[in-house]
Amino acid sequence: MSEFDKDYFIGGTKSNYVDYTSKKFGNLASDLINILRMSPEDQILDFGCGTGGLLKEFKNLGYNNIKGTDISQWAIEWGRKNLDLDKELDYYNRNLLTEEKDWVLMLDVLEHIPTYEIDHVFQLLKEYLPKKGVIIRLPVSAEEGEDYVLDVSKNDRTHIQRHSKEAWEEMFARHGFRRCKTLAEGMIYDTPGVLARVYVWPDVNKILGLCD
Repeated sequence: MSEFDKDYFIGGTKSNYVDYTSKKFGNLASDLINILRMSPEDQILDFGCGTGGLLKEFKNLGYNNIKGTDISQWAIEWGRKNLDLDKELDYYNRNLLTEEKDWVLMLDVLEHIPTYEIDHVFQLLKEYLPKKGVIIRLPVSAEEGEDYVLDVSKNDRTHIQRHSKEAWEEMFARHGFRRCKTLAEGMIYDTPGVLARVYVWPDVNKILGLCD
């Protein structure tokens, strides 16, 4: 997709990224592993992985059951070439949601996706449930119908979903998943302008001691 070409990730003309490829993900990977008690055997899908920088850090920490997909052909090719993730990355492939998995990461992704596609993605998640849960982070508005709380979120022209936390939670609930945990870690935390939470399907996911 042309919106998410090199100019989106480098240069700041389409987004806030001066150079996304230099972004560090090591602390974020460690935070997720620690707070969610992830195991190296866990199967992790990063849906909207960009260049795969976060997956690379998981791989460095001994997590090899990892896959990522993104709408940006440029980002996928960059990650394959520069991060040694040739086998792990795939250009936008919803079918990965139908495969066995423990965790699905959707970090800074849903705000870019049209409503019809979000519904499709959520339906696939519902039909092919992750064993443990879904981690979601996205920018939000304070009230439904308003612009984003944070200026940095307003400046990205590819952000097309502007909703309050309450509206997002209602959308998630329609597809059967509920909030398990509100994140408050060093590199991923819920704020007035950002939703950062773990969601589960209560009748299926059994994460003893994890949920709030």
